[in-house]
Amino acid sequence: MDFEKIAKQLANPSGEFGINVALGMNSMNAFISKTTYDLLQIKDAESVLEIGLGNGKFIESILAYGNRISYTGIDISEIMITEAKKINRHLLDTNHIDLFKADVEKMSFWDETFDKICTINTIYFWKNPSIALKEMYRVLKPNGILIVSFRPFIEGQTLDFTKYGFKEYRAEDFEALMQQTNFKIIEKIDKIEPSIVFNGQIHNLSSLYFTLKKLVHKVR
Repeated sequence: MDFEKIAKQLANPSGEFGINVALGMNSMNAFISKTTYDLLQIKDAESVLEIGLGNGKFIESILAYGNRISYTGIDISEIMITEAKKINRHLLDTNHIDLFKADVEKMSFWDETFDKICTINTIYFWKNPSIALKEMYRVLKPNGILIVSFRPFIEGQTLDFTKYGFKEYRAEDFEALMQQTNFKIIEKIDKIEPSIVFNGQIHNLSSLYFTLKKLVHKVR
């Protein structure tokens, strides 16, 4: 399989090949996705935003965390939104999910809309991380939770995508980025994922999960 061809599709999948890459990513990202959703601790009647939902394979499992959960998923890829609507067509009429194309750096939501936000393996593609995080802070309710999950750069262990425009982060890189925001890091978890096969090789990847809280600043 053409490694370069796959890498170029990950940021913004397009065409039939993009659809096939997304199917492969479902298997590759099953563990990091499930772990992220568990950490969100979604409760009944909460509103959840997922940034970079891909083809939306995991939406139904997110709704299963409680009753009357409202799910919104955005992706920069038009074809991923189309695929997500096909896969979840039985849910679209319930008024519990909303799926549309959008850029994390300019989201058309009212301030303080969501109880929980998550984004999985998207940080590598943010053109301006500070703006992206400010937007997430803006649309999150006071005391709301954001989880940013990604596979950190580890010398000799990371899948090498840097030459294809990825920005890879170590834990300390992300923590430094958080110093520029009003989020508070509540928890940082590092996990070794089950073995996966990618491009003909077996990998035991590490994944990082940052739980961030939008604190309420009291006016004196």
